[in-house]
Amino acid sequence: MFEIADGSAVVQHAPTGPLPSEGTVTRLVDAAYNRYRDRCGGQAADYIPPLGRVDPDLFGVALTDAAGVTDSAGDTDAVFTIQSISKAFVFALVCEESGRDQVHEAVGVKNTGRSFNSVMAVELSAGSPGNPMVNAGAMATTALVPGDTPDAQWEFIRAGLSR
Repeated sequence: MFEIADGSAVVQHAPTGPLPSEGTVTRLVDAAYNRYRDRCGGQAADYIPPLGRVDPDLFGVALTDAAGVTDSAGDTDAVFTIQSISKAFVFALVCEESGRDQVHEAVGVKNTGRSFNSVMAVELSAGSPGNPMVNAGAMATTALVPGDTPDAQWEFIRAGLSR
């Protein structure tokens, strides 16, 4: 268990042996949804217009396992822009296609300790972005996407993210 900001305790479910049964996963997803669905606060990122147009009352939890089985609760059919989380998925797609070593050589994986849009992180790393999760690293990762044309490269990303 660990304590969250409001002082309540959350029981951790991180098995190290066999994965929990589908019924258990469904119950855990439902419990997470019910626990947090009424939490409000923060500010919508309206400096990014598509995010500023999203209904802030939408909330959902979804989990998909390696076999493709999805458990979900709440507003999981709502269409939304994924913005920066796409960095992690594009990185995984490029590593899967080209191999981790090639991507590591071109992009790096070190923690810069700087904000996601820091130019200084690149300057301090001899011109290498150093991390695929900062903007410069995401651009370097995207440059490794296979395809002879921008349309082919986009299709690689679109198809991969759609999987």
